[in-house]
Amino acid sequence: MLLRHSRLFCSAVGLSVLSWMLPVSAQEVHEPICQPQWHNVMSLQDGALQLELSGETFKIQSSGQLYFGIHKVKLNPEQTAALADYHKLMLDDLPYTLSHSQLIDDEMCDRVAVRQAKEHEIQSLIPALNRWQSVTLE
Repeated sequence: MLLRHSRLFCSAVGLSVLSWMLPVSAQEVHEPICQPQWHNVMSLQDGALQLELSGETFKIQSSGQLYFGIHKVKLNPEQTAALADYHKLMLDDLPYTLSHSQLIDDEMCDRVAVRQAKEHEIQSLIPALNRWQSVTLE
């Protein structure tokens, strides 16, 4: 009899703890952590990062060299370094973003924030890319 009451008590306590935890867990799953809004077209082709902005195509090589259409853009070392860093970032970020496009988690939000910061740096350094923005957060 005591064993039966102990099991019943443990079951009741377990259910109330579980019911207390469920609303929090369900809320975390259904509310997005951040809401990225994707802009412009971006692709990787033959090791180059291609950016399309209002019908204009820019290409960034892994070295940080920028091309507008087929024309090489003259850059200073700081601009080249920023684009090389961005290229490296995007080599890792694009596959992750594509494979996790349905799951907005902390890592995705962190990646979006890093990408935004790098794009802001590029916008301030390179006037031709001052309108470039691949993602924003709402």
